[in-house]
Amino acid sequence: MRLVLIAIATLWGIGALFAFLRTRDKSLDAKLTAGYLVAWPALLVLVYLNQPLPLWIGLPVMFGFIPWFLAGPHLWEILKDPSRTRRGELVGIPIGYWKWGSIGAVLLGLLFNTLVRP
Repeated sequence: MRLVLIAIATLWGIGALFAFLRTRDKSLDAKLTAGYLVAWPALLVLVYLNQPLPLWIGLPVMFGFIPWFLAGPHLWEILKDPSRTRRGELVGIPIGYWKWGSIGAVLLGLLFNTLVRP
């Protein structure tokens, strides 16, 4: 199983770096999306290696999987058609969702941190 996880991580890394290099001459949205594809799993690995962490840190990082999962199709679409980039969005998700989702994840983590004692 360990070899399978290493293979998946290696393929992800190669694919994400390829996507990042492919966006060098593209729009800022494409660069940010490709950067997010590279940076979020790296942040997740750092969180995993630094266990135990308070839930108000770990929960927002875990919830970052949802936009990361959607970032691949968004990047593909804006690479095919650069006009698909919309104002007020980051990685294809409106900035308001990022703000309120982040605040909600931190508050949920604080709530869990106080209610769920080890």
